[in-house]
Amino acid sequence: MKCNRADVYQSAIGGCLADCGMAKLPPSLLNKRESLTADYYKEIHAHPIFSYKMIKDSSIIKDSVKVAVLEHHGRLDGTGYPKRLKTKPMNLFTKIIAVADVFHAMTSERAYRKKQSPFKVLEMIFHDDFGKFDIAVVKTLLSSSLIFP
Repeated sequence: MKCNRADVYQSAIGGCLADCGMAKLPPSLLNKRESLTADYYKEIHAHPIFSYKMIKDSSIIKDSVKVAVLEHHGRLDGTGYPKRLKTKPMNLFTKIIAVADVFHAMTSERAYRKKQSPFKVLEMIFHDDFGKFDIAVVKTLLSSSLIFP
């Protein structure tokens, strides 16, 4: 994506910290095997806000990365959470962390489902979620992943 080394490091830090706010949620919620109720979803949807609050005063994280941590569940089509305006442009860090977060989540084992094949996940992100993610970021992930069979 033609990012300089500092931005690559910042993206990595942001990606690692994006879900740190999950630590503020009760373990019983995180380990639920059955479908979540609307109230439980509301709690889960608060984790980016918790994550942002945990890192907002850090001097080693760029402000644009802090925003990315807050908005990493937002989508280009205006969907996602926490709610944002469709007219607000996402920064590059948000676009990268959003794709990385979805890829990681879908290829990881969860209490409520099995992990999925990385190649199946790439296909789903590219086709099923077309328009939700930045196509340049998705293509970069695709091209990077194809060299690791």
